Amino acid sequence: MAATIQIREKNGAGQTATDKTAGTIRFKKADDAGVDLLNPLVVPSSATEYSCQKWLRMYVAGGSYTQISNLRLYSDGASGYGSGVKLWAKTAAAYATPSIPSTANDPPQLSAVPMVDMFTYTAGAPLDMDDLAAGPFDASGVPKDIGNYLVLVMEVEIGTAQGVKPAETLTFAWDEI
Repeated sequence: MAATIQIREKNGAGQTATDKTAGTIRFKKADDAGVDLLNPLVVPSSATEYSCQKWLRMYVAGGSYTQISNLRLYSDGASGYGSGVKLWAKTAAAYATPSIPSTANDPPQLSAVPMVDMFTYTAGAPLDMDDLAAGPFDASGVPKDIGNYLVLVMEVEIGTAQGVKPAETLTFAWDEI
């Protein structure tokens, strides 16, 4: 049996984790994993509006394997959100309580380093998800978190068309023996 991998969203200072493996991540102005219409991002009348950070991490829930390595993440390379909506990404080795980035920085920053357009990461050029929290990861201590945290922020600019945006898919991949 292969490893059972989950993608978990962490929220709050206590690092409450929610399984989002086959689910939806809702970008909003609140630090919670709820997929609801509370605290929505709105089209701003000036400047930009950022969502609260979303912190995601791979989690080995069980299974039978020797090691997991080469963790990576990618998109299809094209945003379907339309003009004025951007998705920013950055990795982190350690968790920090999610916050809303300062609108004084464009692109938003994580630990004083600019985030990168998520759609620049493709299957041919994925985001390295275990360069900071390095693998390979063996089967000891399962269940356990593995690899880097993925931190995502959504940006909405002036003049963006209002309404719910279409879903986008991000793909987490790894090698397993």
